[in-house]
Amino acid sequence: QTQKGTKRDARRPIQLLYQTQYMDEKPLLPKSLMDQESSSFSRKWLIGGAIAISLLVLSNKESQASLTSNFKVVTTNGNDLTTEDSLAPGDATTSRSLPNIFLFTCDDMGWNDIGYNSDDLSEATPFMKALAKKGITLTHYYTQPSCTPSRVTMMTGKFAYRNGFQNHELLHNDYTGVPLSNKMMPEHMKELGYATLGFGKWNIGHCNSRYLPSARGFDHFLGYLCPGHGYTDHNCGTASGYRDMIEDWSVDGVHKWSNGADYLGTYDTLIYKEETQKALRRHFSEYGGESAPMFMWLAHHGIHGEYDSDPIPPSELLSKENKKYLKVLRKRLDQSGKHSDDYTKFFKMRMITASVLMSLDNSLKNLVETIEDVGQLSNSIIFVNSDNGADPDYTQGHPGNNFPLRSEKFSYYEGGVRVPAFVYGPGHIPIKSEGSTYHGMMHHVDLLTTFYSLGGGDYGDLDSDVDGMDQWAAIKGDTSSPRTELVLNLPRSKTWKMGEQLTSEGIALRIGNYKLLHNHVNDSWFSSEPGKNFHTGDEMMAAKCQYDFYTISTTSGCVFDSYLFNVLDDPSEKTNLWYDSDYTDLKASMIAHAEHLAAAQLNDYGKIIPEYYERGHGEDDSTYTDAFQAHGDYVVPFDCDVIH
Repeated sequence: QTQKGTKRDARRPIQLLYQTQYMDEKPLLPKSLMDQESSSFSRKWLIGGAIAISLLVLSNKESQASLTSNFKVVTTNGNDLTTEDSLAPGDATTSRSLPNIFLFTCDDMGWNDIGYNSDDLSEATPFMKALAKKGITLTHYYTQPSCTPSRVTMMTGKFAYRNGFQNHELLHNDYTGVPLSNKMMPEHMKELGYATLGFGKWNIGHCNSRYLPSARGFDHFLGYLCPGHGYTDHNCGTASGYRDMIEDWSVDGVHKWSNGADYLGTYDTLIYKEETQKALRRHFSEYGGESAPMFMWLAHHGIHGEYDSDPIPPSELLSKENKKYLKVLRKRLDQSGKHSDDYTKFFKMRMITASVLMSLDNSLKNLVETIEDVGQLSNSIIFVNSDNGADPDYTQGHPGNNFPLRSEKFSYYEGGVRVPAFVYGPGHIPIKSEGSTYHGMMHHVDLLTTFYSLGGGDYGDLDSDVDGMDQWAAIKGDTSSPRTELVLNLPRSKTWKMGEQLTSEGIALRIGNYKLLHNHVNDSWFSSEPGKNFHTGDEMMAAKCQYDFYTISTTSGCVFDSYLFNVLDDPSEKTNLWYDSDYTDLKASMIAHAEHLAAAQLNDYGKIIPEYYERGHGEDDSTYTDAFQAHGDYVVPFDCDVIH
């Protein structure tokens, strides 16, 4: 209690420091996905265990954990690790102080984009590749399929269906945000004594200033609010006509913000690279590490490419090695022979993707080097992830790639929701765990609880409807994974029953090694190589056949079907078990479980939020246009009614 009290007392000067200084100074190793360990349990045993699900009520962590006995989940790290926390020499004392925690999130970085997985851009992220070799790579890390739902789950620790954010991207003129009763990650970290800073993409609410980052726990935030914007001109999409960059502070409960006009004309990755470096040096020069540890969310814009202008980074964000590799890629294209115009266009756009990846890689390198320069590397944990799967549609911008995973961003196939992630922490990861892989199931919702526990809190003290679990011991190899289930999407109608083909009413559920998709659009695979797995943008269905969020409709121009996959043995989701009679009981039990969750009173909360979306989209446009124009044609709060 004394320690916590001391940390809380230290928060006020931290906030004052950030306000005064920021207001005054504007300015590698490819690994096959198919090599993963297979279950040794028989199909019959798995199906029998699955039937038991319909008898369980997963309204809290204890009941969710009870599924461990019913489903096989691969959790072996792949190395023969001891249970001793053998820290690096000289780091023994770091375990006595709270670690600095850095969450480095890339936008739309797919499975085949990061160097250690990529078959076409293996050297575009050399630093990430090297850092992952010294950390722990997460092979079953899951997200939501697009930006807003993913960020909501990260910040609240709750699955998207609990908040009504299953399939919706907040736009510049949306009249909603995450309800205020949801306590967000930076608020929790601040209570533990952390200084909290955010940079980059927010996209989870801005129509009222009470939705802004500083009102949700950040001492300082610099970034943007829309789904995407121009990398240099900061225009919010191609149609809005407004710029998008905001700076936001919190001092003793008073929140202040201003538009980001001072940063106009600067490539946004460069802005965040430089400003995070300044923030780190200021903070640790003033406070050191023990009295005020830091939590930072660096949520980069890259590699998002959908209609975003000026994506090619400035020369100063690329190293000599990066430029040499771009020449190698160009030569590869020139020597590859004659291909279709579509493929040639794809690969030319893919070179832009490579350059954006390089800029992110160098931003991470700068972050790690700065942490080391201020003497905090041995007491810092750096978690790198992507918000969701990649968008391979090269007709709208530079493409990402998820191959060999199926489909893309906006879908609940593995390509949309299973992403690269790794953790690096030289003073907190046992030496024998360095370079290992963690095959346990993990989701964005687990970040809040894991970080909260690392910060000295007891995650059992969090709200009872938080879905996250503390994964740290399992990641290090000390225990098996606590997670056995992922609830990615549920119908928002309480009365929904199996058989209703409504385009807004689908299931995406993974339990153990099995994933069920009901009423989901059919989609294909997109390889970066010419041949049978290369498709034009028009052939990729998920981005064009999304769930109709506003209207529950029984008609659609797309083909919806149902699927059951063993994603451990079949991570590319090529074998649909839905129509296999051997899996009838398993399928029925998973559907019954989904029906139970959809009808549970605990989950009513998330069902009211769509009403606010619908209400907002009927509002008079002058409400937000007047506010934007009054602030130099920037996207800013426009005093909508808040959802409590």
